Amino acid sequence: MYQSNRTAISLCLGILLLLIPLWASGQMEVLATGDDCAEGKALYEAARFPEARKAFIRCVALGEPDLDTLLPLTVMGISDERLDEAQKYGSMAVEFDPEDPDARYWYGRALLRSNRVEEARRQWEAGLRLSLKHKGILEGLARLALNEGEPAKAYQLLDQLRRQGLDEAWLHRMLADIAASRGIWAQSLAHLEDAIRSGPPGLSDYLAASELSLMLGDKDAAIVYCQKAVDLKPAGPSFGALGEAFFAADVMDSALVYLRKAVDSDASNPRHRFNLANALEITGQYNEAEKHFQYFLASQPDDAVGHFNYGVHLEKQGREVEALYHINRTIRLEPGMLSAHIVKVQLLEKMNQYDSAVQEVTFLKAADPASIEELTIWENRLVKLRDEANGARQEGKVHLLHMILVDPSMVELVQNYLQTGADFGSLVTQYSTGPAAARGGDIGWIAPNDLVEAMREVIKGLGINEISPPIESRGLYHIFKRLP
Repeated sequence: MYQSNRTAISLCLGILLLLIPLWASGQMEVLATGDDCAEGKALYEAARFPEARKAFIRCVALGEPDLDTLLPLTVMGISDERLDEAQKYGSMAVEFDPEDPDARYWYGRALLRSNRVEEARRQWEAGLRLSLKHKGILEGLARLALNEGEPAKAYQLLDQLRRQGLDEAWLHRMLADIAASRGIWAQSLAHLEDAIRSGPPGLSDYLAASELSLMLGDKDAAIVYCQKAVDLKPAGPSFGALGEAFFAADVMDSALVYLRKAVDSDASNPRHRFNLANALEITGQYNEAEKHFQYFLASQPDDAVGHFNYGVHLEKQGREVEALYHINRTIRLEPGMLSAHIVKVQLLEKMNQYDSAVQEVTFLKAADPASIEELTIWENRLVKLRDEANGARQEGKVHLLHMILVDPSMVELVQNYLQTGADFGSLVTQYSTGPAAARGGDIGWIAPNDLVEAMREVIKGLGINEISPPIESRGLYHIFKRLP
């Protein structure tokens, strides 16, 4: 509330008295004076509001009210939800002195509480013409502007309050929120820092300041704000935010520590799960990353970015079929996510589905004309690979992945992994001694008749995506997978 400059009975004091009585009933004896108006004012100052109201009403009935009578009645009517009464006396106050901005302000408050928004606005706009410095009217009009989707107007009104010297945390927070909603990050952070300085800062202040700092590229500041948040309240939100800040700063050991704390403190929060999964992915802890990706998607099944990141994770593991499912899900949820279409082309190429890959590149060329030159090169390469694959098939060749193992114990280990659904190409990279191990065992298109007899017969009998049994030759063990 704001202090009235007009009268000895401050309206602000009146509201504060409504909230925090300065004297308990009976501590101050108010004697009947025979003057209902004077008696009402004395009772009001003594915070004896029910009695003050009765005296003020008698004063009005005698036809002797002034603003020091009518405005307290309006204020008490608003506070006690007697809105008809508040509007009645507010209207009388404006009629008594139409040049008084306090009368316009409180009548507008009464109208607004009764959902008469346009009438409230007219009273406040009239009051603002009388005084450009009335803090209550400036705030009221600003809040109306925000409710009606006019943030620029709201910001201008609130900034007038700030420039008039009002230095309160709520004001700085509102300015920060409006600036952030308009994408003015630096300005938003400056207001938020003012709110923190005005204090006492809350957890949301530190977390918002950290997020804004990250948007502005100041990772060190983000970490500092999050550390203050942890000091203030060590719990899931502050742990998670500090983990994100360390992640952004590429301090992965610390990021993992705090993201794990966040998940332990608030296991149901999907954001903590998602960020931890990504940090684990980057640090090569793929099995644990997969667990958290799956937890995240179980709780957020329609999150496009979650499906995309998990699809990329699966693609790195050589699990193209699963990866393609999640990338397709991403595209269904966010058709305009071009990065998902690019990954889809890469997956289709790996799976030798060249016609589908070419179709995706055609889409990308239409969606991203700026990259048409690079996409055309990619398209031509896919067409060439498709033609080569078709030619190879016509010649009776098959596309193979090849794993070479050195002893029976290694064969048993790999076969156990394969039985649990492990990706063939990933196992090749880890365990094969062959020259194609670095590319997942891909040895291209092979004519079975060019292989030794033991291998030739097995390869001819393989179906698409089928894995052969181990074939011993010259002391080594060979396992093949046929690709489309």
